[in-house]
This record gives sequence, C-alpha cells and structure tokens, in this order.
Amino acid sequence: MQNDPNATSQEPALVRHNAVSWIQQSLSQGHTLGRALALASQLAWGGRHYSPRTLEGWLYEYRAAGFAALHRQSRRDKGQIRALPPEGVQAILKLRLSEPALPVTALVRQLLAQGVLAPGTFSMPSVYRVLRREGLDRPRLLAETSGPAKAFETELPNTLWMADIMDGPTLRLGQRVLRTFLFATLDDCSRLVPHAEYYENEKLRCLLDCLQQAFACRGLPEKLYTDQGKIFTCSHLRLVCANLRIHLLHARPYAAWSKGKIERFFQTAQKDFEARLRLDPVHDLDGLNNRFWQWLESEYHRRAHSALGGQSPAQRFAQKATGLRQLPADTDWQRLFLARATRRVRLDATVSLEGNLWEVPVHLRGRQIELHYDPFDWSRVEVWYRDSFAALARRCDKHLNARTYGPSDYER
Repeated sequence: MQNDPNATSQEPALVRHNAVSWIQQSLSQGHTLGRALALASQLAWGGRHYSPRTLEGWLYEYRAAGFAALHRQSRRDKGQIRALPPEGVQAILKLRLSEPALPVTALVRQLLAQGVLAPGTFSMPSVYRVLRREGLDRPRLLAETSGPAKAFETELPNTLWMADIMDGPTLRLGQRVLRTFLFATLDDCSRLVPHAEYYENEKLRCLLDCLQQAFACRGLPEKLYTDQGKIFTCSHLRLVCANLRIHLLHARPYAAWSKGKIERFFQTAQKDFEARLRLDPVHDLDGLNNRFWQWLESEYHRRAHSALGGQSPAQRFAQKATGLRQLPADTDWQRLFLARATRRVRLDATVSLEGNLWEVPVHLRGRQIELHYDPFDWSRVEVWYRDSFAALARRCDKHLNARTYGPSDYER
C-alpha cells in the first residue's frame, strides 16, 4: 500500500484544525474566548505550544474560509533573499567570516561605504536572514566559541544550585484573571528541588522569597547558577549571595542548554502536575501552591530518576548530604536579605535613598554610613557606622521641621 504523497503537506493543517476544533468545543461549554485560548495555549498541538494570538488567528481564518485557510502556501522563491543581489550576499558572508566579532550594523556600513550595497535597496532584516541561513548569526557564533557542551554532575549536594522562572497556569479569581510564575531552585547533584513556588509576578521580591525559603530548608549552596535575566544580575541579589558566601554564576547568552536540568524539571511540572489542573482546577494562588508542594514532596522527590541510576532525588540527597552548610535555626533571614547602600551624610543630617530623603543622627554629619533596608518594605531603614548599628533612619518631613524651628533658628 502506497503512502499518500499529500499526507505530509496536510499534517500542519490538520494540527491547526484540531486546535480550532478544541477551541470551538471549549466555547460551546460556556468558556469565554479569552479563557478558551488561554487553555488551548497550555496544550501541545503537533508537539508544539502556540500563543493565544496564534490560535485566535487560526480560529478566525477557519471561520472565514474553512479548512483550506489552514494550509500555508509556500513561496516559490522560498530560501532566496529577494532584497539583496547575489554579489551583495557574497560580500556580506565574506566580511562576516573574516571579521566575526564585527557588529552587523558596522558590517553593513562598511559595505555601503565600499559601494557594494546601495542605500534604500535592502533592509536590515534581510541581512540578518542571510546570516541566519548560513549559520553566521550571533547565537551560533557565540555557541561555537563558548567551548564544547559536556555533560556534568556535581559530586555532592549543595555544591551547585540552579535557579530559574517558568510561566505557570492562568487562574480565574472571580472576574479577575491571574497569571502565575513558578520560581524554582534545583540541586545539581540530586535533582532535588530545595524550594519552588508560584507567584503572581516575576519580580525580584519573589525570587528573594523563594531563595530564603530554600536556604532555610536545605542549607546554603556553594554556587548559584542563573541566566542573564535582570533580577538574576541585579546588585541586591549579588549582595545577598556575597553576604552568605555563595558564588553567583550566570549562563552565557544563548546557552540555555547549560541549564538543562532545571528546564527538564519545568517540563515535568508542566506535563505531570499542571496537566492535572485541567481535570481538577484550582481557583486561588494558595490552593495552587499547596497542591504543588504536595506533588513535589510525595511524588517528584520520591520518584526514581533515570539520570540518578534509579535513585529518587530524595534518596540521592539524603545519601550524599554530609556536612551541609546551614545557619542556626534562630537566624534572622530578613536581616540577611536586606539591601545595602553607602552614603555620605549631608550637613543637614540627611541622606538620599531611592529618591527619598531620610534623617540620621546629627553626630554622623559629614561621615560615610551604610544603610540596610528592605526595598519592598520601608518601615525600617537601619543606619550602620563602622560596622556597628547606629540608629534607625526617619523619613524627612520638611513641613514638620519648618514648624518645629523657632525664631532664633532662622536668625542664626
């Protein structure tokens, strides 16, 4: 029996049709269009996930022109760069190979100055497409110069932790829709998750809260490995890690493979834990986290892991967890996670911090002090001088100060 030659070409259209049918079925069950699209975006269609906007486009195309609209017509000149002449393409590739570190914009300026490229006859996206097609774009060049990717595993727990963020499920809280984000840490040796939690945003405060609970529960790692995201490279996190003697490491750009273990955990959480929520949904953030922690401790940590020789993460961690670096049970974690800033006290006994004016003891005028503070809770700002606590800073109220001055104060 011969295979249908059109089967391969029709497969993408069938995948889109399955997605559209699922969305229509969800609409018929009373879901709003936004909710139906959000749920469909969490499912894999043909082995891939698609954004709600893409799925919505398929739905409207199908409603307008039926199944035929879900076929994508290939361009006859596919693979060719129409905006660049052949001699221009060759010049771009030649210069890129000879000067791989040269920015693409500088490369184009050079070719324009030489007269190889004519202004107004091409676009920058067409240049980037040429480089990407030939494997000379920036991500691949960086990957080739970053050394070989070798499999590794630390010998002992808490030698290396990884930390990352994943988009979580969308919750409907009455009339409000809440996006969630899963912050997680993972021990490289055992694949155990010291702490992970869903939050309602992806800000630094959530990361610090997750790390604080992980450190208190499983001890302190020697190294913390993250990507180049803004919250992972900020001075506050670097300060926290420095105070706790944790070496903060960052992955190189375009080197997502180096964090493959925590990415694999995220896939497991999506396909196992989050998939169950479609059958038994939760309706608030506390309920989501309580159910997630139950799954994490009773299933993920107890399940045999193929990369651990059949051991579970909990077994591997318990077996090799000797001499973990832990802080005393009465440790003031909030103080350890305070941000710090050095300031020179003005002659009016004030300092500026985060755009606000603060008053400090008068005897510190002209001296350099250190402020310890929580940037998310301004109820307590500590003043330290020569590594000793001096006082609490107070918000400067200029109107109150004006009322407390007497006539003699103005006559000086």
